[in-house]
Amino acid sequence: PTPVISSSGGFAHATPATYSGKYKESPELAALVKAGKLPPVEKRLPENPYVVPHAWLTEGKYGGQMRWVCSDTGDWGTTHLVQESMYGHSPLRWLKDGLEIGPGMAESWEANEDLSVWTLHFRKGLKWSDGAPWTVDDIIFWWEDIVGNPKLDQLPPEELKSGKGTPVTMKKLDDVTLQLAFDAPSPLTADRLSNWVKRGIGTPAWMDCKHYMQQFHIKYNKKLNPKKWTKTFYSKDDWATNPDNPTMTGWKLSKYKKGQYSVWERNPYYYAIDKWGNQLPYMDGITMTNYQDPQVMRLNIQQGKADWVHGVFVGLGLNDVSSLKSSQGNSKLEVRFWDSGSGSDTTWFFNYDYHDEKYRNLFREPKFRKALSHAYNRKEAQKVIYYKTGELTTGTFSPHAIEYHVGKGPDVYRQWRDSAVDYDPGKAKALLDELGLKDTDGDGYRELPDGSKLLITLDYTSDMPQNNKFVIGYEQLTRDWKAVGIRAQMNPVTPTSFGDMWSAGKLMTHTNWDVGDGPNHLVYPQWLLSNDNAHWAPLEGQWYQMLGSPKIEKELNVDPWKRHPPRIEPEKGGPIDRLWSIYERTKTEPDFTRRTRLVWDMIKIHIEDGPFFTGTVANYPQVELVKQGLMNVPKREDLARHGWVNPWIMPCPAVYDTEAFYWDDPGAHS
Repeated sequence: PTPVISSSGGFAHATPATYSGKYKESPELAALVKAGKLPPVEKRLPENPYVVPHAWLTEGKYGGQMRWVCSDTGDWGTTHLVQESMYGHSPLRWLKDGLEIGPGMAESWEANEDLSVWTLHFRKGLKWSDGAPWTVDDIIFWWEDIVGNPKLDQLPPEELKSGKGTPVTMKKLDDVTLQLAFDAPSPLTADRLSNWVKRGIGTPAWMDCKHYMQQFHIKYNKKLNPKKWTKTFYSKDDWATNPDNPTMTGWKLSKYKKGQYSVWERNPYYYAIDKWGNQLPYMDGITMTNYQDPQVMRLNIQQGKADWVHGVFVGLGLNDVSSLKSSQGNSKLEVRFWDSGSGSDTTWFFNYDYHDEKYRNLFREPKFRKALSHAYNRKEAQKVIYYKTGELTTGTFSPHAIEYHVGKGPDVYRQWRDSAVDYDPGKAKALLDELGLKDTDGDGYRELPDGSKLLITLDYTSDMPQNNKFVIGYEQLTRDWKAVGIRAQMNPVTPTSFGDMWSAGKLMTHTNWDVGDGPNHLVYPQWLLSNDNAHWAPLEGQWYQMLGSPKIEKELNVDPWKRHPPRIEPEKGGPIDRLWSIYERTKTEPDFTRRTRLVWDMIKIHIEDGPFFTGTVANYPQVELVKQGLMNVPKREDLARHGWVNPWIMPCPAVYDTEAFYWDDPGAHS
């Protein structure tokens, strides 16, 4: 379906679902109300609860538990995968696979004519999971006392800076009304308020529980040690590891053991209901079990020790389907598929800011990157990794993105997708020859123009199993590139050091990511611009992150790779400088059509000067496992675009409201 554009130049606003009858609640909570331990349900819900709008929902039953699993050698999965599956902290929400924006904690919102002032009207009567009132003060606390405190080292998120880079001015109009005033038009504000789950992994929190967290903040508690308080603050602030930290989500953390498990229980004050008036969630709780070994996790899944598995979260892929189907007698898990929405899967890219100048100049040469893209046999990878699903791509954003579905957008998408997609070793060799990369010693591998050895390391985190699609993809690259005279070597790197090494320009290549982000290119433009230190130009991305900060002026006489943090200003007139310049214009352009044309201009730079990142296939299917009797989990045909699983920007499965899942026989899952 083609996205519907609203009059304000963004996605259409969904008409909120409503309910006007008597509320219902779980028997567990009703017993606590009867015992005087909880207020009645109508006192716990806001005046106008969020009504889950999905067409596939049926009225459910209360009770039972869900068992989730993950595999992580650290603690990431244990804590945050449940957190990332709940949309409760978001002011607004993506709906219909990114076709619409709907209300969340805010029940309505509007902007002035030039889109520079936005007003959010939050629901009256919202409460934290401990029963304390939620107010706009919880946002102001986060903005002024956390983001605004240099000791806590949180930069203002992109959505709260104007197109001029100036932080927003927040004004509390009353306890439930917040005004955001920018010094320039900010047309993407509603889109970005729908992004992520908020208070999630590495994303803008957008609020913090002031009545709880102020005891750990030196502004409010003068007894704290001025040198140590920030460490305590961060540990207490993580509500996915600290059960005492109140939440606004459907389930709250009750027990946690680092690296092993987390247990989540119903939040009696969750502000959502279904269209029959039932307060959500239906389920009493969730248990997340972490297995250090991914094969042990798979074995436990096949033995039936999981009830719902979101494949992209835990690394299940199409290569697992055969064993998952053969074990259905034991697991009782139905294998379903949702579309990934990916634009570029099994993505790999060179470090545009590599520390060695000789290699850096090579990696910045479009002919080199195009040559190695043409040397890549994607059809073979499509067969081996994706079982002939998806569509071959040079590497783009998701084919669902709005800019590909208006005006000349379909042609723009095809041009980018096909720009260096053909498997053509002859063309690859010719481009490498033009760069002076020739086999001068007769060993079958090309040398650099100065005669020195050319060796590409294919860097990846060492915790990836050998059957991981990214490892398989790298193995194929070593073979394909050998055929055109490029020597490549697999290089596993300790996971804990990989990010720091990449951001410092010490690694040559990167994989393990998919590009499927965002209903448009601008809500998460990092792949388009590399404007952070995790993507294809990390030192320049770090420079961008620090724009407007006085810290950027420090250490200018120091080698960029030795600065703290490592950072470098883009070359004037170079592709990154041009991308950033166009992007700055998009930030303040209120007209959707003109803004879209600017995105097409950025894509043209990727076509001519790229590929800056290289993909394999787009929009392949993702595996979902659903226990027999688990209800309200949508099927592919229920979803507006058959799913858009991969982005964390439009958080899946949170967008489908996991709180509405229920058991047809809750007593069998207690």
